[in-house]
Amino acid sequence: MKDLILNKIAKNHYIIYCKVDYNKETELFSLLQKNASDLTKLDKIKNNKRRLEWMTIRGLLIQHFKMPIDIVYDSQNKPHLNKTNFQISISHSKEMVAISLLENHDNGIDIQHIDPKIERIRNKYLKPQEADLIEENDYETSTIYWSIKEALFKVYGKNDIFLKENIEVIKFNRTEMSAVGAIKNGEFYKKLDLSISLVNDYVLAYTVNH
Repeated sequence: MKDLILNKIAKNHYIIYCKVDYNKETELFSLLQKNASDLTKLDKIKNNKRRLEWMTIRGLLIQHFKMPIDIVYDSQNKPHLNKTNFQISISHSKEMVAISLLENHDNGIDIQHIDPKIERIRNKYLKPQEADLIEENDYETSTIYWSIKEALFKVYGKNDIFLKENIEVIKFNRTEMSAVGAIKNGEFYKKLDLSISLVNDYVLAYTVNH
């Protein structure tokens, strides 16, 4: 895979990300076919770039686990892996894909290209107290808050919450590039630590505990 980065966060936690090589469709398809991947969903993806991202994610899993492995989805469209106790979280943004693998526990990851357009939607995902901490036109910090919330959303794994109303960035430490966030929905409450990285012009955020 092009520019593959593998980080071992703990003995049972891996972060994998890479840039998608859109010229490798034939090789990726052959790899998936050889490893008996379920390709039925691929036929339904009409956008060629999205097809390559879909195949790249599955190729990364085969490369990491060194065996045929596939992704299955539950009723909430949350991804899970067959043949392993690792739980998976997936993200993609403008030519980059990222995966978090944590054994036996839900986890969340988000990769997001830094784009000034994020300012247009800040009121849709930031609580007032969060927005007050971000200077106007600070696209990088706005993107970091977005990625933190998206990673937490994926931990929760259901579609009955919203980034603004139900997910809060309790603390963000720019020096350490770490954060604490919380998911709240009725009686459900979960607080998690996150790590943040800047990868060229992308933000990568992922949970580091469970």
